[in-house]
Amino acid sequence: MTTAVDLITLALKDIGALGIGQAISAEDTADALATLNMMLGQWSAERLSIYHLIDTAHQANGSVSYTVGVGGDFNVTRPIKINAAYARLQSSGAGSAVDYRITMIDAREDYSRISLKTLSSFPEYAFYDSAYPLGNLFLYPVPNSSYELHIVTMETLPQLATAGTSVNLPPPYLAALRYNLAIYLCPSYQLEPTPSLVRLAMNAKRVIKRMNTQIPSLTMPRGLMTKSRYNIYSDNSSN
Repeated sequence: MTTAVDLITLALKDIGALGIGQAISAEDTADALATLNMMLGQWSAERLSIYHLIDTAHQANGSVSYTVGVGGDFNVTRPIKINAAYARLQSSGAGSAVDYRITMIDAREDYSRISLKTLSSFPEYAFYDSAYPLGNLFLYPVPNSSYELHIVTMETLPQLATAGTSVNLPPPYLAALRYNLAIYLCPSYQLEPTPSLVRLAMNAKRVIKRMNTQIPSLTMPRGLMTKSRYNIYSDNSSN
């Protein structure tokens, strides 16, 4: 398995900061490891840099909101955003539960416009407040215990604890980590990345983005699906 120090050594050689046969110093290793983890943290916020989405469930109990994060109601690494959500209506019959899509409200300002936030009924909308260390998921209307709530979030790329930690990621990530780390390290050594290194980094990152691309089917608002046409002369709609 490739370790963090393997990638660091290659990246330093790529920028000429480490010669052939030279040993990397402990200080350079620590600094480069910190930089590598910073880069992985940034990539964790990019949908196309993430190879997997996680479905996490929690039983509704009539609360207006639920916490999201490690140790929260949705016990998952705190996400920056929620990619999708749905409510599963529980049924007494085996295998007969039905899932209903929940539309995500993207902005706090839009959620604030809801007049009666405590209305209890079938959940249709959700707003995610990405607070730290625990986020908060607000449902509208508020569902009762008949529903199991599901959120879909991005897998978090690993943070490497030590230089000897194995990089447990799909194989295409290794080249992307190596060449992009090299570019990230250039400022620390007062170096400019070469054009060939920039091309290698861009191509390697493009490969994983292409690998992770998932394009949802286009959906249209119900009001746009009608066959009626607006007549500017009569000010009426007709089929």
